[in-house]
Amino acid sequence: MIIITIEQVQYFLAIKKFNGFSLAAQELCVSQSSLSKQIKALENELNTILFDRSSRVTKLTAAGEDFYKYAEKFLEEYNNIIQGMKRHSMSKKLDFKLGTIAVLTQYGLTSTIASFKNKYPNIDISIFEDENDVILNMLIKGEIDYAIIRDFNLSRDSFDVTTLAEDELVVVTSNTHPFTKKKYISFADLKDEKFIICAKSGVYDICIKECGKLGFAPNAVHNINKIETILGLVSEGLGITLIVNNVLKPFNNPNISIHPLKTPISSNLALVTNIDSTKSNEFNTFKEFIINNTKLKK
Repeated sequence: MIIITIEQVQYFLAIKKFNGFSLAAQELCVSQSSLSKQIKALENELNTILFDRSSRVTKLTAAGEDFYKYAEKFLEEYNNIIQGMKRHSMSKKLDFKLGTIAVLTQYGLTSTIASFKNKYPNIDISIFEDENDVILNMLIKGEIDYAIIRDFNLSRDSFDVTTLAEDELVVVTSNTHPFTKKKYISFADLKDEKFIICAKSGVYDICIKECGKLGFAPNAVHNINKIETILGLVSEGLGITLIVNNVLKPFNNPNISIHPLKTPISSNLALVTNIDSTKSNEFNTFKEFIINNTKLKK
């Protein structure tokens, strides 16, 4: 088996370029004796003479001329391989920012992100958690690269929106509430109810809008951020809440009842980015991984 090293090919091409060993050695920052030894080893491996050393100017032999044609192509392909593989290099670190509402655990996305990190350890993800509108504003300002938010009123002209999970709003009451006898609930039914809800959420904005259409404002008696606190107060009969259906599933509170709306209102979870932003292959890899590994449907 003939073994030729990249270093030998580079040395050969340098001698050809400068028509001599001395200038080639200077260009390569090696001693002339080291250069000569490498070329001699190459000639021994090929069992031929590549250079005519009989005159002051070093010239290629006929064998050297043939080898030169292959050597140039060989080095070009080698460089292409190195450049092509750099984007997969484990030493190349990419950091991008993900903004999200507080639902990663409920939708199984914490496990998905962990799996992505295990598969692509060279990609670092910084996660920022806040309310829907805050995360959307961060995305618009370019402070984050991707957002996982509700798809409320998102313009497809401005944003690239990919649905991760289909979902809808439901009304939650205690098991002793009169609504437990109703199959469906309309917003008109909620006029005299006390709401326990997060006033900074997209759900609250929808509640304001839908109740406003009927000429009343929701009576929000408690402004709570944590879902478990909201459900705890609801289970004690201190009020009702409007919430996204799949968000409830991890809590399994036996003292609450879940009621679909008579006119369904979708509240899908989406992966969103600015439509005019340019993303690298690594960003697109993250997008595809999240989409392919988020299986939750309505």
